[in-house]
Amino acid sequence: MLGRNVTRLRKQAKITKQKFALMVNVGRPFLNRIENGTADPRLSVILRLAAALDTTPQELLTDQSEAPTKSDASTRHARLG
Repeated sequence: MLGRNVTRLRKQAKITKQKFALMVNVGRPFLNRIENGTADPRLSVILRLAAALDTTPQELLTDQSEAPTKSDASTRHARLG
C-alpha cells in the first residue's frame, strides 16, 4: 500500500525518483525499496514522504482503491441533504 501510494502521488506530482529521494533525504535505492514494498521505513521517513507529497501519513498507509473519493462524499452528502 505505502509503496503504491508513494509511487502514484510522486508520479502525479511529476517528481523524478532522484529528486524525490533528495527531497525526503533518503537514498535512491531505499526509495526504490519503499516503492517496491520491500522496505519498512521508520515513522520519521513516512512523515517526510507525506509532507513532500502534500498528503497525510494516513493516506499513504491506506488502500486508496477502497477509500472513498471526495466526489463520493459529495454525492452521499447531496443524497442525505
